[in-house]
Amino acid sequence: MRPFYRSSLLVVGTIAVSFGAYELVERAWLADADPSFLRALHIVRGAGTSVLVAALVAWSLLKTSRPLMAQRPPGKEWPPWGEPTDEDKVEHCSRWFIRMRWIAVLTALTLSYVAVGIAGVLPAEVWWPLLATVASLAALNVAFSLLTRRRIGLRYLLLLQAYCDLAVLAALLHFSGGIENPFALLTFFHVIISGILMPRRQCYRVAAAASVLLAALAWAEWSGVLAHYSLHVSMAGEGGWSSSQQTLYVASWTGLLCAFLFLAAYFVTTVADRARADERRLEALADRALAERQLLEQALETTGAGLRVVSRSLEDRIASRRWREWFPPAAPATPSEREDVAVGQTFEDGAVRTTEVSRNGTGGDSRAAPADARVLQLTTAPLLDRSGKITEVVQLARDVTQQKKAQDQLLQAGRLSAVGELAGHVAHEVNNPLSVIGLKARLLLSDRRGEMSETVAGEIEKIVHCSDRVARIARGLLSYCRPTGSRRAPMDLLAPIRKAKAMIEERARASRVEIEERLEGPVPRVHANEAELEQVFLNLFLNALDAMPGGGKLTVEAGRGCENLPGGCPCACLTVEDTGIGIPEDLQGRIFEPFFSTKEKGTGLGLSICLGLLKGHGGDIAVESELGKGSRFTVRLPAAPRGCPEQKELRSA
Repeated sequence: MRPFYRSSLLVVGTIAVSFGAYELVERAWLADADPSFLRALHIVRGAGTSVLVAALVAWSLLKTSRPLMAQRPPGKEWPPWGEPTDEDKVEHCSRWFIRMRWIAVLTALTLSYVAVGIAGVLPAEVWWPLLATVASLAALNVAFSLLTRRRIGLRYLLLLQAYCDLAVLAALLHFSGGIENPFALLTFFHVIISGILMPRRQCYRVAAAASVLLAALAWAEWSGVLAHYSLHVSMAGEGGWSSSQQTLYVASWTGLLCAFLFLAAYFVTTVADRARADERRLEALADRALAERQLLEQALETTGAGLRVVSRSLEDRIASRRWREWFPPAAPATPSEREDVAVGQTFEDGAVRTTEVSRNGTGGDSRAAPADARVLQLTTAPLLDRSGKITEVVQLARDVTQQKKAQDQLLQAGRLSAVGELAGHVAHEVNNPLSVIGLKARLLLSDRRGEMSETVAGEIEKIVHCSDRVARIARGLLSYCRPTGSRRAPMDLLAPIRKAKAMIEERARASRVEIEERLEGPVPRVHANEAELEQVFLNLFLNALDAMPGGGKLTVEAGRGCENLPGGCPCACLTVEDTGIGIPEDLQGRIFEPFFSTKEKGTGLGLSICLGLLKGHGGDIAVESELGKGSRFTVRLPAAPRGCPEQKELRSA
């Protein structure tokens, strides 16, 4: 409900209750009372109701208006675009003056009614002049309200209001006792407010205007130019003697008022100037503190660190943007128990602590999303006052995810180095008996084939084939862990693909897996070892078959999504895609690790050997997979004859 309607309801309700209650009391208990007594009660009722109505309306206006010196509404910004301008401040002060002037209008109207109609301290002939003066004040207030709302002449609006208020006050004083009226002291109110809101020069102008108006009013009534309406409680006697006619009294009282007006202007402007200077210094200090804080936050942002300062109640006093990003307030674990424990322990013993926490991309616990985990190093240290007492605790957070990954890679490199040493010994120990087995089997086939049945000869051929296959696996393991001296030459990439495909066709038919070839497009020649590439594609085909135990489709496609290798090296691409069970997203980064397998009986060496062989050729391999839909492996090898610089170095070596 708007303040105007609320005030109207208060006025109507107060009058109705007051008069209604009085009528009930008069009818019930005062029916036979003395008329003079009833007349006195009527006066008390009218005066009391008038004062009560004025007080209620004034209280309503004061309650709905902001304080004069309020810089912004509580909890809100001054203007929606930033700090207030000078015009915004003038508009705010003008609106406050307008609200206070409505209270003045109501107060003047009430006092005039009480003084003329009830108390009789003023003659009845001044009622209409007083009413007209109050009406002119109300009309001026409406005009000031329109000017303020349309922001017209805001630069001079406060000074204009002060001059108009003084003129109306002088008219009211003229009809209510002149300078004898104690309300002449209200001129001090205008001077004081002018000193607070206006520059020193304008305040002195207001004081001068008030002095001129009071002196002119006193002179006009003393000289008889204007009639003097004495208050019945003033110094006017029965013989017609009036203080307004006494030269000494008028001159001394007027001079005293004017002197005090200028003294008030001097003291108020002096205090106001000092307050404004202090305010400017505080604003400068605040701007400097804000600039230093922004510089600190910018420095922290540049270094990639987050910072917060915690009070003893574990509330954040200061928190940088990066800290709020890593530890958002809405996160269920922010601040987590680990951070709070470190802060509490530092408050107890004053020690500096360094801990590590893991957060995911949304600021929550990293256990909810391991693939998106961020490792943060927290340094917790105390802040001491001059007496050495811990007042606050500061926490500095740094993102050490890359350092952790680098450490893991160093550990992995150490493991691979150990695997390489092991593979060298295993290959050496395995190759010797394999060579003997293969040689003896070949001798039997060449020297004693005629003495064997076809069944025995076929079994011995299987022995030769299996021994050769095991020897190739051992050589592949060696080539993954250490450089190999295998012979490489320009070749057609489709040759090892077709040989590997021929080796798995029988198993594919048994597993109800359809093999589709898309090898029609041009495929660049590569500089490679055919046996090693055959092993790579054979491992990829076998893994695809294992991923489709219930049947499916194996697609071999050349040239799909082929992009140059790092350094702009042109390459040949081959894609092996299946419709199997797929690989979980959190395991896709580990499938190329040695001895890591998603199969129950897998050795974990197939894909790691493939990666090692391809890296030895200067190529790479990538995987894309989705659970329930299958996997796609993309092999890239440098194209011959140019190849990549790394490949040329390998060939020269």
